Amino acid sequence: MRATALVSTILLATELATLCQSFTINPPKTARVSSIVCPSAPADSDFEIPRAVKDKQTVDPNVYNIPLDQAAELWTASVQESNNADRKAGVPYMDSKSKDYFVDDIVSVEVSRDGGLGLELLELAGGRADGIGITIVSGVTKGGNAEKAGIIPGDSIAAVSVYETEMSDVEGSFGLIEETKSRVRDCECKDFDNTIDALANFPGDDAESVFLDIKRIRRWPKVQVQVEYPPSQCAEGVNNVKKIELFAGENLKRALQNRGIILSDPGSPKCDYCGSNACYVSIYRGKSLLNPMGTTEKKLMARNQDCRLSCKTTVGYNMQEGDVRMRINLCQWQE
Repeated sequence: MRATALVSTILLATELATLCQSFTINPPKTARVSSIVCPSAPADSDFEIPRAVKDKQTVDPNVYNIPLDQAAELWTASVQESNNADRKAGVPYMDSKSKDYFVDDIVSVEVSRDGGLGLELLELAGGRADGIGITIVSGVTKGGNAEKAGIIPGDSIAAVSVYETEMSDVEGSFGLIEETKSRVRDCECKDFDNTIDALANFPGDDAESVFLDIKRIRRWPKVQVQVEYPPSQCAEGVNNVKKIELFAGENLKRALQNRGIILSDPGSPKCDYCGSNACYVSIYRGKSLLNPMGTTEKKLMARNQDCRLSCKTTVGYNMQEGDVRMRINLCQWQE
């Protein structure tokens, strides 16, 4: 059997934190127990992962990669209480301990097996009879197949797929038909031994390459926002400028309200979408950090391209970072 270069350097054990219940990974007797505590972002950052759309504003997500030691501290496993479209209840999945970081999915990364994968694995948690654990990539061989495929230390392997081509005789056809079939081994939240087995033994001797589904922790991009109230709405001596920090992917109106920004503009027309009088905002810096206007919003703002409907605006479009400056409660301004 073809040898695969996989080396385990350190065995650590830690506790797996879950969403609805906790369970402990029992360390092997030779393991060293590591207690890791990471701060979480406030609850107002609880929103979906930013999804990049390929256009001229797209940011390379690799700029938000983090080093191995930081990833090792952030990785945990979670389970959820009920089924949804993404995963089943009670099935562990790789998660981040902090909302300042998110888990990105990189699917079907092809890695050649010629000369070995060139991976080093680190078990952060294991020792359970059911094989559940946390195993991550601790190193890649310089110039090796894993490095060429874009795998980096800190990644976790979620699944291994193998594609096989077979020639078969289909009834009613002339000659042989070429068919491609796939085999998949799930190894998300598995211990070292199960991950090794998925990488080394599952593909078989004839597989020239494997396709890996990768989980990668990345820093969540942030946008610095300066909000200006109308001076008429501020008491004498009170600064009308507030500075807040938003996460890429947040809805602007909801984010402003979550950060304590008061949207009150009785003289403004109601928004056709949310029905609020205070939905309109004026952006005078950082327009490129916002999602493009839809057709209806473009028509509404045809006479004032600086204005946006906050309920239809997303900050940090395509995972961008930067500064945004805006005015709110527009009809209360007295120029």
